[in-house]
Amino acid sequence: MKIFLNKYSTRIFRLDYIYDEDFIILAPKERENKYEKSIKEGLKKAKVLFLEDYTLPNLVSRIRILSKKFPIESVITLSEEYIDWAGFLNDHFVEKNTKSVSNLMFKDKFYMRSFLMDIVAQPYFRLLESENDIKMFWENSCTNTAIIKPRRGAACIGVRKIDKETVLDDSYFGDHFMIEEFVELKSMITCDGYAIGNSIKRFFVHDNVKLLLESLNSTNGYYLLRTSRFYSDTDLIRLIFLECEKIIKEFSVSGELTPFHFEWFVDPYKGQVVLCEVGKRFGGGDIPDLINDVYDVNILKEYWQIMSSSNSIENIDYGKTVKIPEKIAATFALYKQTGYVQILPDANELPWAESVYFTINIGDYVKASENIVENSLLVRFICNNEKEFQEKTEQLEMFSEKIVYSRTQVK
Repeated sequence: MKIFLNKYSTRIFRLDYIYDEDFIILAPKERENKYEKSIKEGLKKAKVLFLEDYTLPNLVSRIRILSKKFPIESVITLSEEYIDWAGFLNDHFVEKNTKSVSNLMFKDKFYMRSFLMDIVAQPYFRLLESENDIKMFWENSCTNTAIIKPRRGAACIGVRKIDKETVLDDSYFGDHFMIEEFVELKSMITCDGYAIGNSIKRFFVHDNVKLLLESLNSTNGYYLLRTSRFYSDTDLIRLIFLECEKIIKEFSVSGELTPFHFEWFVDPYKGQVVLCEVGKRFGGGDIPDLINDVYDVNILKEYWQIMSSSNSIENIDYGKTVKIPEKIAATFALYKQTGYVQILPDANELPWAESVYFTINIGDYVKASENIVENSLLVRFICNNEKEFQEKTEQLEMFSEKIVYSRTQVK
């Protein structure tokens, strides 16, 4: 079946000239009165389906339904506005992903969410092309709060929380920002590893002890990443693995080595996971080191071995894909505050730490962190149990309070 995306009337592109009955026209519902009766009623060769809300996620959803009924041969358009959409849809449903399409689905949050429609649970979202999109979002949203984010951003840069009363200026409209429902779940995890084709070879789960956006907006804030406490719930971990596997199958390229970093909101009591975002990379916060500390798996070494020679995979002993940890590894990352750095504590006060790294020096003038990668202090540490983890976290909080900033430079 051939899919044709058409924004205009049948007259402009003379759709009555379509001689192939294996054509389906996808058109906006608002244009229905521009279609000749003979085409709408199926008396011509081409069939037409009207979409109430003509957006990329709805096109993905409709074409995915059609693809389960018959093979998709091509997705085309003669409308300038939809050239890129048609190309993406064709490469995904016909070519089963090219590397460029796969990379963009991992990078661009609008493409990411659009192509994961009906695949995994995720918040309702919309691209902010005009003020009408804000109106339509609130009409269809089930929440009173939302998140605005750049579609190609990272590290919480440019992310803000809004409500129905928030007025957005013109800079948010075009095609650079998207809006999505605020997820109320209080637990957030990351899943890191790599896949070859659509087969996950390495898989590890870590917890963000504090939600990232909340941690960034808190006083004396920091983010704390640790080996997941959810490993004790094998059913939940299995569910998380299967949800990650769905994304890999949807986004991966045949035979390609794909590192991944997926972020999920989790409700452990209801066994619910909701997608935050995905990345075609290994996570920050020293995650490869945390994996090595706990599982004795050097994931970066394996990655480069396989990239250097695909035969290297034969020498890797994977064992079970989901491995249960016997200890906890964590990264404590403190955000910067505004002012001149006056006092820094001595790293020797943390003899149990695997590494202690200050990114600031006495006398430096710094501004408060605006994203999660602007850190003043990074500490990586290992614990044998939860009690030890809590004790060391408290010590790090007290240690970080010894960093002193002043409004004026001290001579």
